[in-house]
Amino acid sequence: MLAVVFGGDHVAEHMIARMSGILRAELSRSALRHNVAEIRRVVGPDCEICAVVKANAYGHGLDVLVPCLAPWVDRFAVTLPPTALAVREAGWEGPILTFFRAAGFARAGESQERVEELAQAGVTVTVSGEEDVDLLERVGRRLGRPVEAHLKIDTGMTRSGVLGPNAPALAETLRRSAGVHLTGVYTQIASADSLDLSSADAQLEVFDGVLDALGETENLTVHAANSAATIALPAARRNMVRPGLAIYGCYPSPEMERSLDLRPVLRLTAQLLEVKRVAAGCRTGYGLTHTFDRDSRIGTVSVGYADGYPRALSDRATMRVRGFDVPICGAISMDQVVVDLTDLEEARIGDEVEVISIDPASPHSLERLASLAGTIPYEISCGLGLRVERVVVEE
Repeated sequence: MLAVVFGGDHVAEHMIARMSGILRAELSRSALRHNVAEIRRVVGPDCEICAVVKANAYGHGLDVLVPCLAPWVDRFAVTLPPTALAVREAGWEGPILTFFRAAGFARAGESQERVEELAQAGVTVTVSGEEDVDLLERVGRRLGRPVEAHLKIDTGMTRSGVLGPNAPALAETLRRSAGVHLTGVYTQIASADSLDLSSADAQLEVFDGVLDALGETENLTVHAANSAATIALPAARRNMVRPGLAIYGCYPSPEMERSLDLRPVLRLTAQLLEVKRVAAGCRTGYGLTHTFDRDSRIGTVSVGYADGYPRALSDRATMRVRGFDVPICGAISMDQVVVDLTDLEEARIGDEVEVISIDPASPHSLERLASLAGTIPYEISCGLGLRVERVVVEE
């Protein structure tokens, strides 16, 4: 009997091996280094840079990105415990922050075990309620040493964190706890990527009020700036910033002033799997939504929405073959895209196809594709699937 194992790393390894070379994300080490240097230029030498590598480093590949970033950043931040442990496994020995609150990490009855794993690995956890303090107390007593924690304040994003008026009492509870070592306090700015920064400024005012009420924050790591706030809101930088998308070379919003010279890190390539001629009047793809208005030469490309290439780009985007931009024809499938090669007679099976360009001015750059798809660059890069081979290149 044939035994088939589904799930987890077995499937991931199998798929990556099967697609190796056919669907490839090239990650530029020099662009990463340049982007961190640009961030360092605006925040100064005394402000820590905490690189956000949640969601598999925004889809770029945590296992290959962490070793690259390690020489240039001060900390890493993630959301989930397994990701924090993966950062350790990638060789990072410095500070790591998890954004999700300690008590919410896992199903009932599992949280203490998960937090113990993090504490043993030297990972800093987030606290935003009494439940977190109680949990960390138990973990600290069990381990015989306090668990390092940052206190998160909800200053108006109304998502996670303790509300400002309740923060001083929670901070006092943390300071009295033998099982917790409070080392930081932070908030999240909701709209620093907008032209109108009034709500971001209002959040910072709330944050400052909370900090004043907390007292004794001189020795704490204080942070409020994501990528957008790091770039556009100097008052948010404090003594640490948490850039994510900016490190990967994109602006969080097209509205933002391009004050940093950010360079995209990711170039995605696929291959021409098939090339053939079709007659005028033929239709293509699911739903037969595209009709060729001339005798045409078409190619099938090895990428689809299962790999994170949005179906919303059907009949809208271009890809590059042999230096020429060719249009997508019809609906994007799970694994394939059809392109029109009629004006590129020299295209052949096996040719490399540039799906996402590292050139920000290209019509198929990450930011421009996101705009075409009616979404944000985060969604496309985070959606890159397991079948994409990720490799670091120097340029």
